Amino acid sequence: MPKTLQTELTLPADLRMLRLIRDYARGLALLAGLPEEQAESLALAVEEACENAMEHAFEGDESSAIKLAGELTPAALTLAIHDRGLPFYRTREADAPEPDLENQASTCLPCRGLASIQHCVDEVRWVYHGVEGNELRLTKNLAGVCRLPSPEPETSAPPAERVRPAAPQAYAIRLLRPGDGVHVAQLMYRVYGYSYSNEDFYYPDRLDHDLAAGRHVGVVAVAGDGEIAGHAGVERPDLGPLAELGQLAVAPAHRGRGLRQLMGDRLQEEVMRLGLAGLFGEAVTIHTISQEGSDSRGLHPTGIKLLDWQAHFKTLQCRRPPSSQWEREAEPGLQRETMVFYFKYLAPPERNAICAPSRHREMLAKIYRRLGVDLHFLEPSGPTGPGELKVHYDQATGAGVIQVNRIGIGTLPEIYQARRDLCDMVGAKVVGLLLPLAQGGAPYLCEAAEADGFFFSGIQPHCAADGDFLRLQFLNAELDPARIHLSSPFAKELLAYVLQEKERVARKT
Repeated sequence: MPKTLQTELTLPADLRMLRLIRDYARGLALLAGLPEEQAESLALAVEEACENAMEHAFEGDESSAIKLAGELTPAALTLAIHDRGLPFYRTREADAPEPDLENQASTCLPCRGLASIQHCVDEVRWVYHGVEGNELRLTKNLAGVCRLPSPEPETSAPPAERVRPAAPQAYAIRLLRPGDGVHVAQLMYRVYGYSYSNEDFYYPDRLDHDLAAGRHVGVVAVAGDGEIAGHAGVERPDLGPLAELGQLAVAPAHRGRGLRQLMGDRLQEEVMRLGLAGLFGEAVTIHTISQEGSDSRGLHPTGIKLLDWQAHFKTLQCRRPPSSQWEREAEPGLQRETMVFYFKYLAPPERNAICAPSRHREMLAKIYRRLGVDLHFLEPSGPTGPGELKVHYDQATGAGVIQVNRIGIGTLPEIYQARRDLCDMVGAKVVGLLLPLAQGGAPYLCEAAEADGFFFSGIQPHCAADGDFLRLQFLNAELDPARIHLSSPFAKELLAYVLQEKERVARKT
C-alpha cells in the first residue's frame, strides 16, 4: 500500500445511503489499523455527520449529493465530508438535545450533534468554501509505534538522586535523520514526561513521516554513547514560506553545556538554506525561558494569545520536586496558559500597506517598526461579493480559530455564528479571529467583532494568502493576569494594551 492512500465516494443525499457511508468509513479505519471498537466509533461519527447534513442542509432538494474523501497516511486518517447545502455556520441542529458526555469515555455511541462527533476524533475542522459549499474534516491520529514505557519507575526522590550529570564529552551536532524518532521520543519523555503539547514526538512513525515529507526539520545533539541529548527544530505543516520555531529539549543530564546555542546555530543555517520568508514561534508565559530563546534569535513579539494553550503539569511535578518559581506556581492538573506570538523576517521585508482600524494604528505601527517594516495605512472600503472563512477547533487545547480568507458581504453573520457554535456547541475556552489586513473591509469587521466581545490580540505577519492577519480573540474562561510572566519590555507593553482593550470591550458588551 502506498504511504498516502486517497479515496473518494460520492452518493446521493439520501438517508438510505447511510449504511454505505458507515461501511466506507469503517473499512478505511480498519485498513488504517485501528482496533475494532475505535473503527466502529469513527464510522458512527462519520455517519452522524452525513445524516446531519442530509437532514438539515438541502431543504428537500433530492438532486443533491454528498462526497466523502478519505486520506490515510502513517500519521493519521482524515475523512472529509463535502456538501453544497446551506452554509455550515447556520446551526443545523439548534433544537438537538445535549449529549451525555459522561457515558462516552470509552466509545462514542450514536448520539446527536457535533458536540458528540468531536469526542470520537482528535481534530474537527470546518471549512466554508463559498459557492463550492461546506466541508467537515474529521481526523483520527494513528499510534504507529506505541508510546514508550517509563524508562524508570516513578518516585519522589530528589533530583540529585534521580539525574546524575553526564561525564564531560564532545557532542555531535547534526540534522535529524529517519530512524532517530525513538531516541527523540525518549528525550521528550525525559524532559517533559508525557506533557509535551505536540504528541507526534512520542510516536516515531509520525516524526519519520513528517521528516520525509519536509514538514519537520530538526537538529540533534548526540552524546558519545549515541544518546540524543538535545533537539531543536522547526515545523512546516503546509510546506509554505514560513516555519514554526520550537521543539527545544535538552536532557537533564546534559544541561549547562551550551547545547541549546549549538543546536540553534546549526538549525539557523538549515533554515536559511531553505529560503524561507520568515520564522514564527509561540512561547509560554508561566516562565520566560522560551521567550528569552526567541529574543536571542532575533524574533519579536507581535501578539499575546491569552489562555490559548492547555498545559498539564502533573507529570512534571511527579518526576521531581519543583526547582524554580514557575514550577512552584504550576499547580497539578490542567491549566490554561497564555502564549506570546513571535515573528522574524528572514529576508528584508517589502513596504507593507495594510487597512487597519484607526483605534489600533499606533500599536500596530510599533509592532511593525520592530520588525523593520516600512508601513503604510490604506483607507477602508466596503466588502463586495462572497466571502470565505475557515473554522478550526483543537480538542486537545480547547481553542477555536475563525480564519477569514476573503471578506464578503455575508462574512460578519458567519463570524457571529461560528463563534457561538465554537463556544456553545463544543465548549471552546478561547476563540481567535484572524482578519486579512490587506483587505479594505478589515476595519469594519474588527469594530463589529469587538461589539460581539472580541478584542485586540496582535498580528500574525505573512500568515494570510495576501499578507498579514490582524488577530482578535474571545475568552470563554477566567483570566489571571498575575500568572503571565514576560521577558521583554515590549511584550509587557503589548500585554498591557491587550488587557486594556479587553476591559474596554467588556464595558461595551
